[in-house]
Amino acid sequence: MVFWWWYVYDAYAPDIFNQGGWIAGSGGVLAVVAAVALSIRRAREVRRAATYGSARWASREELQQSGLLDPDGVILGQYGRDYLRHNGPEHVLCFAPTRSGKGVGLVIPTLLTWPGSAIVHDIKGENWQITAGFRARFSSVLLFDPTNPASDPYNPLLEIRQGEWEVRDAQNVADVLVDPEGSLERRNH
Repeated sequence: MVFWWWYVYDAYAPDIFNQGGWIAGSGGVLAVVAAVALSIRRAREVRRAATYGSARWASREELQQSGLLDPDGVILGQYGRDYLRHNGPEHVLCFAPTRSGKGVGLVIPTLLTWPGSAIVHDIKGENWQITAGFRARFSSVLLFDPTNPASDPYNPLLEIRQGEWEVRDAQNVADVLVDPEGSLERRNH
């Protein structure tokens, strides 16, 4: 439409249309230059970014500083010939699909090297069969399996003393199982 106006009225006011043409043309060229410059800038930013952000494998020095190469703790993995272990007060969670090696790679090695007490939820009994004999050399080992009549029995209600302590002992057993106030003061439930 602008070009039609320009064609019809250019003879009457050529300076106005020439000046307007220069303004419109330079605006268009400036827009193209800005678009190309921003595209180049964006391409450079994308090239610098990694697919996984800034994540990378830790160096041996970083592993030593974090305490993951210490000789004690829960086994998390392996770095070369060294085991990566966590020996802090924090919880450890391993999340992986079935048959991915959690038991063989983490649980069993930890049970064979862990010097302290361990309570293991072992539905199949594999961890018990592999580690109980070795752990019995330095610790008392008990199997609690409510579906197995040969297992060690445990009934927390038998911990309640008869007599004047009955009510308080029953409350203690209930408090161990549940935190009624939700205060999280007793985090070892």
